[in-house]
Amino acid sequence: MTRLMANELAPKVRVNALSCGAIETEALGKFLANESVRKGLVERTPLRTVGSPEDVAAAALFLCSPASRYITGRVLPVDGGIVTSNTPFDIPDL
Repeated sequence: MTRLMANELAPKVRVNALSCGAIETEALGKFLANESVRKGLVERTPLRTVGSPEDVAAAALFLCSPASRYITGRVLPVDGGIVTSNTPFDIPDL
């Protein structure tokens, strides 16, 4: 959808998206209150930390700024570098 909208709205409008990983919001904070869960998630994240709302805001600010004037139709990951799930538990196949 991001690429399609970018092509349809260019050159007047740039369309990009953010793909967020584990961001410590109030909702995720309840999940991360369990120290073993937090430790497992952090260990499976290449940057070895949980993201903050400020990390997402900084990425959004970049995409809204002139610094990204030549970027459109892209999804910017804000995920600490994960390439597979970093949840510290196995989910059975459905």
